[in-house]
Amino acid sequence: MSDELQYTENAEGKFAVPCQIKLAQDCVQLGEFCESKEGARHWVEEECWIYSGEGYFCAECNEQIMRNIAKLSTKKMN
Repeated sequence: MSDELQYTENAEGKFAVPCQIKLAQDCVQLGEFCESKEGARHWVEEECWIYSGEGYFCAECNEQIMRNIAKLSTKKMN
């Protein structure tokens, strides 16, 4: 599974998982750099990032999505 994900590699050869949607103003943009791709994936899972089937998105972007859905639901009720 981890080979299908997009990773960012830094100059030191460490890997991080980018936020897939980068929607929230306070989006983390990139997970913590780790020694391996598996370590980077484990970090985002421990930080409760959401797996979409194609990549991960951070908790801040998830909260923004929920706010957007709530706004839509409120508009439909009025």
